[in-house]
Amino acid sequence: MEQFRALLVVDAERFSAHPDVKLPDLHMEIRHALAEACHASGGGLGEAWENARFMESTGDGVLAVLPHELSAALIDPFPRRLQDVLHDAAPGFRSRELRLRLRVALHVGLVDDERPDAPGISTATIDVNRLLDSDPLRDALKHSDPRVTFAAFMLSEDIFRHHVLGGRTGMRESQFTEVAVKVKQYSRPAYLYVPVPSTGHPELRDRSTAPKPAQGASAPRPDRETVSGITISGDGAQAAIGNTVGGDLRQQRS
Repeated sequence: MEQFRALLVVDAERFSAHPDVKLPDLHMEIRHALAEACHASGGGLGEAWENARFMESTGDGVLAVLPHELSAALIDPFPRRLQDVLHDAAPGFRSRELRLRLRVALHVGLVDDERPDAPGISTATIDVNRLLDSDPLRDALKHSDPRVTFAAFMLSEDIFRHHVLGGRTGMRESQFTEVAVKVKQYSRPAYLYVPVPSTGHPELRDRSTAPKPAQGASAPRPDRETVSGITISGDGAQAAIGNTVGGDLRQQRS
């Protein structure tokens, strides 16, 4: 029987860039970070995570269906707690040549999480995965400092309207950036939140993904690097990547 549920899906940035032998351990680190952040959030979220009726591995992440009444806790304070957990674990990951930064999408909708033959299959499940695959969410990590920003969240219009605009969390509308999400047939506004925003620093980026200059050519000057402008709002801070912006900025892709 379908019930109104909260849906959370998580994806690790550059998961497959790690050696194959390390992938199972890295996946378990994702699960551990999510569980720790849920318990640190309070409000019964930790217990609900441990007893979720539907939770599955996506290889480089996790899809979970949770009670709808915990939606507010998933918006506030869970994102900050997850950022903290990943930040604190980062030195240990680096010592093991691992890297873990997470994209997270949140949505609410009807889901049958008890059907034995096809649990969790619904339009809501498809929609939350479209949010996870969106360019604005990917760019939020791609164009940030990998030693500062460890998590980025995308909220569907439904969960944002009911819980943020509805005053059911401690978050305010100004802490989010409205973006246009267009993935396959999915085309709707959504709301980006980065708990600790930053701009990308070339000297701190993973050099394994940077193009190597041709032999004899000098490396490009970092101060000339430009990226597409996008505003990301966090806790009491706003960062503009690639441009200096005054006032509100809404990013929309054609």
